Amino acid sequence: MSKILTIISEYNPFHLGHLYHLNESIKNINPDYKIAIISGNFVQRGEPSIMNKWERTKNALQAGFDLVIELPCIYSISSAENFATGSIKIANQIGTTQISFGSEIGNIENLNKLSKLISQNENEYYKNIRKKLSEGYSYPKSQELVINEMFSNEFDNICSPNNILGLEYLKSIQKINPEITAITIKRNQDFSSSSNIRTLLRNNENLSSDLLPDFTINTIQENIKSGKLVYSLKSFEKEILYTLRKMTIQDLENVPDIPENLLNKFKTASNSCNSLEDLISILKNKSITQARIQRILLYILLGITKQDMETSKQVTPYVRILGTNKKGKQLLSSIPSCITSVKQFENTYTSKELLRMLEIDKLATDIYTLAYTQDSKSNLDYTTPLIML
Repeated sequence: MSKILTIISEYNPFHLGHLYHLNESIKNINPDYKIAIISGNFVQRGEPSIMNKWERTKNALQAGFDLVIELPCIYSISSAENFATGSIKIANQIGTTQISFGSEIGNIENLNKLSKLISQNENEYYKNIRKKLSEGYSYPKSQELVINEMFSNEFDNICSPNNILGLEYLKSIQKINPEITAITIKRNQDFSSSSNIRTLLRNNENLSSDLLPDFTINTIQENIKSGKLVYSLKSFEKEILYTLRKMTIQDLENVPDIPENLLNKFKTASNSCNSLEDLISILKNKSITQARIQRILLYILLGITKQDMETSKQVTPYVRILGTNKKGKQLLSSIPSCITSVKQFENTYTSKELLRMLEIDKLATDIYTLAYTQDSKSNLDYTTPLIML
């Protein structure tokens, strides 16, 4: 049986730390195929990706991946749990044998142990988290407190972002296919983060080969020249405020993840704010993080409902191919629900749930391109060919 390594990431943008993670994973596993599952045009922090999904696909292929698959938008802008579940469902469909993820702890035994403890005590765990949330703690802080209270201080300082996402991958693997093996690569602090690199780009600072591979630098420079770099959620400020202002409280009740006690605040804040910064500042408190607020704003912008979110948790998503090399093409015929042509998929499949998921992806692209300063076109999901290397 072929060894298929899958890495789930945003590559926003692809930097030297990502290349280190890929190369270390290859050393550990020696896979026959290397597959990337990447977020589309919006990402888990509730922001647009700095470059569109096809440009980041090109960089992933240049880094050495054989196949690049899009994580549908509804998962890519979900909480860590749904982000991980959607990703692992796709990884399972493509025959993944090994998953590799980066973490601050770099200890798969510790993460596996905690993920199993959480799964074995799931009802009590989530009940205790809800209790902490009701006491005014944020979700990350609630997790940290509950883990320490329920499973002793053995797991002190484990609640950092990549460790938490890793735990969610491991929990999803246990539920979906325990035969998938997970490894983790400790994040190397010598490499700059994607967040720092995006800050440099916003500040018009020069990027060097100490931060990014040359192919990423070239792609970024090409996108700057063509006016297709999207720097932040502020690019969609007026669209978000317009959509919020025309919504009723009843409309807002149908938006996922808005705390009931903030419904009126979302509405009144949108009616008085002229900027996204002011809106987020009014809404943010110790029980709701900025990233969560921004995800909610994206649900509003994209018309994502509670029903859409619930459906995403129930269905097995399609496998949308963004790019491949010659080697990766060998896998395509064996992948179920595989999309290489959006139009063909729409003409062939009758699943209302999957067609609705695809509709959200298409809208996400059409809205994303509004931030371009040149050549802003819609329908790119129909007209952009597979990236071939």
